[in-house]
Amino acid sequence: MIPWRSPRGPAALLLVAVLGTLAGCAGAEEPDDAAAVPERRFVFANAAAAPTLDPALPSTLETSRIAAQVLEGLVGADPSTGEPVPALATSWEVSEDGRSYVFELRRDVRFHDGTVLDAGAVCANFERWAGLGADAGRTTFDTVFRTNTPGTDPVYEGCTAEDPGTVTLDLARRHTPTLRALTQPAFGIASPAALAAGTQGTHPVGTGPFRYESGDGRHLVLRAHDGYWGELGEIGTLEFRTVPEAQLRYVALRRGEVDGYDQVGLESFVPLARHGIQVLQRDPYSVSYLGINQAVPPLDDPQVRTALAAAVDRSMIVREHYPDGTRVADDFLPARFAMDGTEAALPAYDPQRARELLAESGYDGEPLRFYYPRETSRPYMQEPEKVYADIAAQLVRAGFTVEPVPVAWSDGYVEKVQDPDGDHALHLLGWNGGHRDPDYFMAPLFGAAHGEFGLDRPSLFAAVDDAAAMPDGEARSRAYARLNDRVTRLLPAVPLAHPVSAVAVAGSVASFPLTSTGYEEFNDVRLHPAGPDGTGSASPAEPAGDGG
Repeated sequence: MIPWRSPRGPAALLLVAVLGTLAGCAGAEEPDDAAAVPERRFVFANAAAAPTLDPALPSTLETSRIAAQVLEGLVGADPSTGEPVPALATSWEVSEDGRSYVFELRRDVRFHDGTVLDAGAVCANFERWAGLGADAGRTTFDTVFRTNTPGTDPVYEGCTAEDPGTVTLDLARRHTPTLRALTQPAFGIASPAALAAGTQGTHPVGTGPFRYESGDGRHLVLRAHDGYWGELGEIGTLEFRTVPEAQLRYVALRRGEVDGYDQVGLESFVPLARHGIQVLQRDPYSVSYLGINQAVPPLDDPQVRTALAAAVDRSMIVREHYPDGTRVADDFLPARFAMDGTEAALPAYDPQRARELLAESGYDGEPLRFYYPRETSRPYMQEPEKVYADIAAQLVRAGFTVEPVPVAWSDGYVEKVQDPDGDHALHLLGWNGGHRDPDYFMAPLFGAAHGEFGLDRPSLFAAVDDAAAMPDGEARSRAYARLNDRVTRLLPAVPLAHPVSAVAVAGSVASFPLTSTGYEEFNDVRLHPAGPDGTGSASPAEPAGDGG
């Protein structure tokens, strides 16, 4: 059979969708041994609404968490090591030059709409991701495969369906993070019919253990899919609710209104322990930082940036606003990458030195617009308003003038502080780990020019790209240590913390599949036969409402 390369564009998606639907009608009959659908109901409280249900678009942890239940990728992540394991692909081979990946697909898998999973469906997804374009915002596909990145040649070349069960992914050059990157929910394979209909952002259709039932990113209901090829687990109805306030999430768990919630607030750890409620801490795999926009004078002056770093008491910030186990960040890569070769060091906390540097610089007291998010808890920063207050006070004591700019998280906070034409001088943000490769941190933060830091260093961007192309080993680790040194000297941001984050679960939960990324798979949740202490609502499924 002659290999065919899937074409791009809506018409191509529609063609693939029609062919897939026909194949679904003419293919194998429904299996007689379909898994029994569990009856328990599980309610989980997110700390923020998912802005979209399509993880291929710029999204958040909440979008990815939801997508991980509905969509599956070619490969999954081993929960202990983060290394790729079979998912929709049962095996794969990588060419010697690292430019070709051949995947063998799992047989007899159907999407929730009945369409057959085949190589054409997989390539339709890859071509859709590659064709989203700059208008979609910077996507995970763009970051991983360097598409829509000025000054950088794309890594992705194309996807070929060799036959219905075999897919070849072609790259322009070796790209070591590829397999690990594909473990992310952003690379979940969606039904070509759903893609052609344009409903992926509101009604995702995948092959996962749960199918979309109703609702949106604020309040969503999923049902266990009776045609799932794998293990359904013990949850029949999975509901996600948005509860932005940490204390209200705590109250909802104590009242039995939810079975678990993310981002346990600092004030809730002791009461939860006192009541014997399980609190599960993720390993530190994120970084929070004070962003510095070098496109806004006087932050283009290295002395002013150094003064900023010296004015911030990072140890105090971690001690007062992060859970025990959080590490003060000296760089942007979490400790699991062991950057032992890093030589450059951030300026130590020294307000007197900060004042001296300011006096020597051209700073004359002009206000620095300092953006910070409200009404949210993030894995990298659970109390952003309090963190802002302390950092702002430290900067003022060192001689800076700060103009506060509070923005509700749901009002497009991230877009505002990443706007190339924005007026943000300083801002609070962070980055949550999505797969186990240092490129996941370096590429989106420092691999290309963007509006967050006002950083325009082509040689740095090229070095980030070169490190991604190196085979795993000591040489690659040294390359990332050198990148750490360069970024530390440039000071596009002041790293604050590598935090732990925590999930609290009710007594009805026997085990919860905690991951450092936050992409827990809820078909792996194990429940007690009945809530032994009366807490939680993991009970027989109730009829779904409108999910609003």
